[in-house]
Amino acid sequence: MLELKSDQGLREACEQALQQAHAQPWYQGWTVGIQRLMRRVREVERSEFLSEGFQLELWNSEAVASTGMGSVDISEVARSSEIAELLWRLKESYLGADRAQQDGLIRDTWSGVARLVGQLAKRNPKLKMYRVFALLCPGAFTTIAHFRKLRELASVMGIPMREPAHTLHRAVLDRMDEVLGQPGEALGLPAVERMTLPWLLYVDHVQSPQPEATEAADSASGEERLKYLPPERRRKGMLGIGGGPATVLAMIEFAREGCTREDFIEHLQSLNPQAKKSTLNTQFNALLAEWGVLHAEGNKLQLTPRGEAFLDSGDPDEVIDWMITRILGFDNLLHTLMQGAMSNGQAVLALRQVNAGWTSDFAPTVLINWQRSLQLVELDAQKRLCLTERGEQWARRIHWVPGVLSVPSQSIAPAVAVDSAGGVASGVAPLERLPLSRIIEGFDPDIQFPKELIGQLDAGLWSHPRRHFAVLTGLSGAGKTQLARGYARSLWQDSDTPQDGLLIVPVQPGWHDPASLLGYVNPLDSDSYVRTKALDFLLRASTDPSRPYTLVLDEMNLSHPEQYLAPLLSAMETGDDIELHAQGADVNGVPCAIPYPTNLILIGTVNMDETTHGLSDKVLDRASVIEFWDIDVDVFPGWEKSSLKGEQLQTVRQLMKALMQALRPVRLHFGWRTLHDVLGYLQEAERGGVIEFSRALDQAIYTKILPKLRGEDSPRLQKAFMATRDILQSAELHDASAKVAEMLDDLQHLGAARFWR
Repeated sequence: MLELKSDQGLREACEQALQQAHAQPWYQGWTVGIQRLMRRVREVERSEFLSEGFQLELWNSEAVASTGMGSVDISEVARSSEIAELLWRLKESYLGADRAQQDGLIRDTWSGVARLVGQLAKRNPKLKMYRVFALLCPGAFTTIAHFRKLRELASVMGIPMREPAHTLHRAVLDRMDEVLGQPGEALGLPAVERMTLPWLLYVDHVQSPQPEATEAADSASGEERLKYLPPERRRKGMLGIGGGPATVLAMIEFAREGCTREDFIEHLQSLNPQAKKSTLNTQFNALLAEWGVLHAEGNKLQLTPRGEAFLDSGDPDEVIDWMITRILGFDNLLHTLMQGAMSNGQAVLALRQVNAGWTSDFAPTVLINWQRSLQLVELDAQKRLCLTERGEQWARRIHWVPGVLSVPSQSIAPAVAVDSAGGVASGVAPLERLPLSRIIEGFDPDIQFPKELIGQLDAGLWSHPRRHFAVLTGLSGAGKTQLARGYARSLWQDSDTPQDGLLIVPVQPGWHDPASLLGYVNPLDSDSYVRTKALDFLLRASTDPSRPYTLVLDEMNLSHPEQYLAPLLSAMETGDDIELHAQGADVNGVPCAIPYPTNLILIGTVNMDETTHGLSDKVLDRASVIEFWDIDVDVFPGWEKSSLKGEQLQTVRQLMKALMQALRPVRLHFGWRTLHDVLGYLQEAERGGVIEFSRALDQAIYTKILPKLRGEDSPRLQKAFMATRDILQSAELHDASAKVAEMLDDLQHLGAARFWR
């Protein structure tokens, strides 16, 4: 993914986006349609522009961008001569004004039109207003009609997001002008393409990588469609919160500038002094999982882009996309009401068919009440539930047939399954595991491992129905962590967010108990739990049993694994719960125990040297130990990417193969990391133009390979040192060969040798 904050990264991203768009048949039709309508608007006579028919066409046209939500009724707006007159004056004055005057015209006209529209339309057609202003003011607006999405793109580009709407559009375009140059005549095709470019960047660099994305652009048509989750992966119902959306807004206001979990819970307590801690924790969990307005990382909280937009606008549309695609039953109710109105009792019965685990009316009733408070559903004259205008527009966006849970969810205690924030989850789906052939195919082609090695890891991990635990040991720099990472990401290759199934935790010296990995109850505040990324990952895995979650403990023997892994080692063996704390009730959303997730994959990497600890039988009995020492120099991907000349590259390759063969018998050879570093040193030396190639190669070998040479006298070690010395002498690497000769002399006369003397 390119870095859009830099000139080079933004330039390359823009060029790639346009190149890809030009290959799509829909893109040319889109830009030509915008250009045609902008020219028509520019050339139309005053009498026609002010007519109701032209105003209807102007407000309802989707040439610039589809609103996605359908059509807000603007018939009264189109009849308003006062609004039409404001827009006409803007159109006539805009192109002839300077930059400051243009900004003032847009600001004043926007304010006036928004005031009048608010009096005439049932709902604020803000997306339509962006489209209208984009047609009237060439060069001032992008085609991103949704302001939240524009702010997300601006953030990725490094542009301050606190700008007013029209100013932020202009700031994004100005940034592109800086790196791409001016696009030319305001109504020319290059200018229209520049107007669409922010949307193309949003699709490529903001929307697609976003783990919580609820929308995706269709590759064939460019149309934005909702991206829904299957029933098994959805939140099983919603929490009833008194006061509706207004209360939610009051809750999240506190997190606008970021805060800790503890401070946020205290804020919730101040809003409802009589509430119990458990209630506050449940409300907190709902804001993360049911509303998607908060994001937690460790103990830190911040608003998501959705949360920021909801807080700024108060518009329910900012959160409804999340609920339709993430909450079980939410889409079912809207889809059902599209067929006609029904009584409240009928709606409850229909929702209970979605989840057989809803054995009472409580969960369906809460869902119905939320849809009413979000202005999606209302009561008609016969007191039946029916869709509002907003509800109809969202229901039209449900392009799938809403599903039901094939396995009834069960009402379970928090100790059985919790989500990443500690919320109760239910519904069990079988673990989905890819066949080995697809796992191998899913590995990054730039980081290749022998198929048999991947197969060995796969067999070792799945040889037991619960203990999916492997220890990778062997040569430092051979790619142990990369193997674990590649395997984990390949298991999620069918997901848009493969990084969600992997967490790499660097183990630190001094981890003497599970608190370092799984967190602990704050000794100064028993209602507070100090969480870790590993804990949140474990909780998330427990609520998503259909997918494998891989926890990698990097350098796991820097501390004693049997100490900091004790709860997991015990639970994976016995099948008992993982004990997290002994408080009895949830602490800050963390239950006292959870079952060992059978979808958890545990991979530890191990180096054996003077800084590490040996592995105890308690660990070894539960793990599949995989050792790999042999490195194929020829398949190292760095050869193809190197900027060295062909002859130089061949010299380095042959030297490395020879050194590898000489040092392999005494296990002092090197891995891909060393190969990468040697090539990197040579490339930088060549770029600097000061160090001649043979001198740079001598220095690289001296600094990256020789420091690891050590050992006590033995015929095998002497043979390895002599072979290494001869290879270096033949290559005329004088400093490196002299150093090995010194070490060989020490070995013969002192009985031991090491680089550091």
